[in-house]
Amino acid sequence: MKEELLYLWFNNIDDIGNGTRLRLLREFSSVENIYEASEKILRNHLSDIQVKRLIDSKKSSKYSELEQRLLERNINVLYLEKKDYPLKLCNIYNPPTILYVKGRLNKGINSYNMNIAIVGSRKLSIYGKEITGFFSRELSFAGINIISGMAKGVDSMAHKASLEAGGYTVAVLGSGINVPYPLENTELYEEISKNGAVISEYGLDVSPKPGLFPMRNRIISGLSDGVLVVEAQKKSGSLITADCALEQGKQVYAVPGRLKDKNSEGTNNLIKSGAYLVTHPEDIIWDLKGEDNYKDMCFDAINEVDEFEEEENMVNKNFLAPIEKMVYSCLSLEPKYIDDIIQFTGLGVTKTISVLFSMEEKGIIKQPLKGYYIVTV
Repeated sequence: MKEELLYLWFNNIDDIGNGTRLRLLREFSSVENIYEASEKILRNHLSDIQVKRLIDSKKSSKYSELEQRLLERNINVLYLEKKDYPLKLCNIYNPPTILYVKGRLNKGINSYNMNIAIVGSRKLSIYGKEITGFFSRELSFAGINIISGMAKGVDSMAHKASLEAGGYTVAVLGSGINVPYPLENTELYEEISKNGAVISEYGLDVSPKPGLFPMRNRIISGLSDGVLVVEAQKKSGSLITADCALEQGKQVYAVPGRLKDKNSEGTNNLIKSGAYLVTHPEDIIWDLKGEDNYKDMCFDAINEVDEFEEEENMVNKNFLAPIEKMVYSCLSLEPKYIDDIIQFTGLGVTKTISVLFSMEEKGIIKQPLKGYYIVTV
């Protein structure tokens, strides 16, 4: 059997998990030696049921069929002994013995200080949505790859913002490589696989299960040089990714949130525990690249993307008319209803609506919900 087919066999034997596979590879030196080992020798390394599963699996033809199905779906197979396997994952605890890849893993995935994971709450507030999009876009403009898990909320927003900025993003699934989860992210799955990569350690048709998601988090942090947590509740799953990052010696960044806001309890606790508090993407870029390299790496890249629009927005915000400053001063990233703006400014209905319309046209403010306004970051 060729090496790739041997790995497909090895990684799809019932009752033999990733930890056992790694141990067997250490003890037998290669997957080929495991395949050729006698039942008597295997009994010194595995339980009776595991030996039975392994012996019986050799009689199956499903692995050749699996290889063909993967080929038809343009899904690549990477394994520990293959040169394209991400080097960063070789150094983590319990590295996946196999990875299924839909899309392309670019060279930057193995470069240091080039990959940031963005994770957080599935129940994303408007504040969280704006901050996630802002950080993901600016980091992408600066040439940093965005890694996340394609879950609802922060994960999905991070991927979308990176793609919109023309960046490179990788989604790590907690389900089979051909099983987008949640289902509503099917279109996002396709877009990432065309412009980045979707990866999983689980093969075809594996349904998403709660126990699989904590396992995939070690891969998210393992591929990254740091993990940014945006909006996480006290027992958020994204905190598992932060823990994995710390165990792997990676930096953890956290965006502060309001006191007593449940969606920010996790991030605020991370900061109390020593996470790097960040309020702007340049905080992360400086930490990764050093302040001396910041201008070369970040500002030039951002200006090349949309120099005119950046300058225009800066002028708009710095040279607001007095009446616009009055309206702007009562807004933040927390949506404010139009009636409250009218009451705060005392300008009256007609005048307030006119000013809001003008400022929205300039891109200074926007409506995340009809009749509710926030500042544009």
